[in-house]
Amino acid sequence: MSTEAIPEEQFVREFTKELHSRNAAAFIGAGFSMSAGYVNWIELLKGVITDLGLDPKKEHDLVSVAQYSVNKAGGNKNALTRTILHNIGIAKKPTTGHEILASLPIHTFWTTNYDKLIETSLEDAKKVPDVKHTLEQLSTTWPNRDAVVYKMHGDISDSTNAVICKDDYEQYPFKMGQFASLLKGDLIEKTFLFLGFSFTDPNIDFILSRVRAVLEDNQREHYCIQKKVTRNKGEKKTDFEYRQLKQDYFIRDLKRKNIQTVEVDTYDDVPRLLEKVATRFKRSSIFVSGAAVEFGAWKPNEADTFLGDLGSSISKKNIRIVTGSGVGIGGAMINGALEHLDKAGMAISEEHLMMRPFPHTASGKPASKGRWTKYRQAMIEHAGIALFLFGNKKDRSGKLVESAGMREEFDLCVASGVVPLPVGATGYMAQTLWKEVDGRFDHFFPKATAAVRRSFEAIGNAKTTPKKLQEEIHKIIHYLQKD
Repeated sequence: MSTEAIPEEQFVREFTKELHSRNAAAFIGAGFSMSAGYVNWIELLKGVITDLGLDPKKEHDLVSVAQYSVNKAGGNKNALTRTILHNIGIAKKPTTGHEILASLPIHTFWTTNYDKLIETSLEDAKKVPDVKHTLEQLSTTWPNRDAVVYKMHGDISDSTNAVICKDDYEQYPFKMGQFASLLKGDLIEKTFLFLGFSFTDPNIDFILSRVRAVLEDNQREHYCIQKKVTRNKGEKKTDFEYRQLKQDYFIRDLKRKNIQTVEVDTYDDVPRLLEKVATRFKRSSIFVSGAAVEFGAWKPNEADTFLGDLGSSISKKNIRIVTGSGVGIGGAMINGALEHLDKAGMAISEEHLMMRPFPHTASGKPASKGRWTKYRQAMIEHAGIALFLFGNKKDRSGKLVESAGMREEFDLCVASGVVPLPVGATGYMAQTLWKEVDGRFDHFFPKATAAVRRSFEAIGNAKTTPKKLQEEIHKIIHYLQKD
């Protein structure tokens, strides 16, 4: 790793904080679209460069090359427009990286790309994107939008107006200056993550420089992910070390603009790193699965007190509770969380408590099993950890049985990558699930310490006191949130 780059853990921790504060933004460059099947700039203009009689391997100032092509055509951009349409006009599927970004609470996206991968990934995530690539669109707001996508260099649907050559860049401050002003404002107010971006774009460099000039030592911190320099096959050691040195200087120069760099070994590691961010973010929300018509060895008041205290202590640690308000469980957990929010003088919102009571009806056609499965899945997708408590009900004959709904929620959590935490000490289905997780402990907790193992054993032991149960549950949650 470059001596100038920051550790992955630091990036994940700090950027996750910005996500929680709803201050995060993303800037997407051409490199982020390559894994979807689109070409980079050198590949895009390869034919143009060859037609000019130049060598694609030797040309790096691609904006100038594009201008040479326009000059050769007497000021006509038609050839460049056709090049863009031919290479980017065919729709591609969003990458895993796009899908992860779309799942996060990022409400502001900027890009110099012409493709539609960002807005498509947002739509696939059932979000409403407000796409802006013309000045006229800046003054309108799309109804019920979830995110704004600023395409500052144009869109494939309007390729004739794409920013690509020197003429376009020189005219940009006069023709599209409002985009530059908005980006400058966002760079001041939000924390950006730059992805697939080389920082060679003249517009972005100008804007970043103006932000630095205005704020000097008070610039907001931003992040970028870059592939570290690796030695090519047959490359001389001195040449490799030279490229390493240049990357160090480049990363250090980004720090002037308060952009911190985190390095990855390969471009395939970018989605992995984004997934770590998404996992860390989701583990600040806990899905509570539970239902009980009786509490076995637990006295009703004892169970209510335990559940209320647990709900309160979880909320105190700024962990959001996501619950379907299961019979006998949900009410006490919710009351505990509400009690904390009230004492702390905090407003009740879905940032702290997400309640999705199941639609039980006294009459009419009951909800289908498929609908309840989708309902459960919609709750689970907001969480990274799931607590399973008690889990019993009475069947049609009045016989006490383990909760099939909790079983389904467990399976859905496992399939979604949500870490299951069955509190076996509460008995019933929770005990059944605890035994199952215990039998595959290394699978669910692959990096667990001996202390975490002891805590898990404690929450499965019926002799563990309610107070001790709460302590051990929090130890495991703390471990999972730092993992």
